[in-house]
Amino acid sequence: MISSKIRHFSISAIALFICVALLSCSDDNQSARTPVAAVTVDKTALLINESMQITFTGVADQVVVYTGDESHDYALRQEANTGFVANKGIFTYAYSVPGTFHVVVVASTYDTHLGENHQTDTYEFDVTVTDNVTTIDRIYSNITPNVYYAELIGESDWVLRLPTKQVYNKREIALNATRQRLTFDIASDSTKIYVDGQLHETRNFYNLTQPHAIDVKAYSGDTRAYMLHVLVYPEFKTVKVDSKAAKLERDAYYQDLLIYKTSAADAANAQLDYTVDENIVFLADGQPLPSGSIIDLTADDGTTYTLRRTLPDRPDIYADTRVRFINE
Repeated sequence: MISSKIRHFSISAIALFICVALLSCSDDNQSARTPVAAVTVDKTALLINESMQITFTGVADQVVVYTGDESHDYALRQEANTGFVANKGIFTYAYSVPGTFHVVVVASTYDTHLGENHQTDTYEFDVTVTDNVTTIDRIYSNITPNVYYAELIGESDWVLRLPTKQVYNKREIALNATRQRLTFDIASDSTKIYVDGQLHETRNFYNLTQPHAIDVKAYSGDTRAYMLHVLVYPEFKTVKVDSKAAKLERDAYYQDLLIYKTSAADAANAQLDYTVDENIVFLADGQPLPSGSIIDLTADDGTTYTLRRTLPDRPDIYADTRVRFINE
């Protein structure tokens, strides 16, 4: 049995330990420093989506930046508007809309014990954001089951290339290019895009068998003109190898690839006869190959065959179809 003296000593020791611990905590508590909201800003005149950098050089336990745009207005902080905590004293931000925004940097300090004695200091400045975006990033048409992306040639010509048919569920389906939607990706929601003089709407249908004039107007009033050209991937009108019609097979994944199956007796010395539409040329390793030429259809020949459709008077705008011959 433990004696009462021992029990009394144990209780006294525990009490002394608690007092020492409390005194230690009290001694370790540091009073809040005086906050100083000193910052440097790399730029206050920005373009839309251009980043600014705020570097905190003052005194604070926590730095919060109110950027002044929607939901981040310091004046409305009591109405659920919030700021961003600066990580390691550096904060970067880009505005997605134009305007003038009042930025407030809040430097806060606390006592180390339970975060009491909260003190703050602020630094405020205005940022002007200009929206002069006229550069189109992407143009495309989503035509089930594929998405067709246009290519920018030079600074103002977009080229959209489409096949005559698509392979869908193992069936060839003709592509109706006369009624399709167009999508434009651009870095500003404020920029307006006009197609043939009419404001573009994502729900509108466009005839993709013809070119379209594209005009872009930025929020700032800056404008830029583009032209959207549409070219169909070229195909042979007729194609024969050793006087026998070649059988066409389309690829479900590559709309610019045509596979022709042939049955030449001498694959290394087969005669190719074909006809094509105007503005289309057949190339072997980049050089024109006239109808009636002798070609090598062996698997290890390595020749690259291409059908090229060129826009009249614009040799820099074209659509290439890769052609592959398989001799069975």
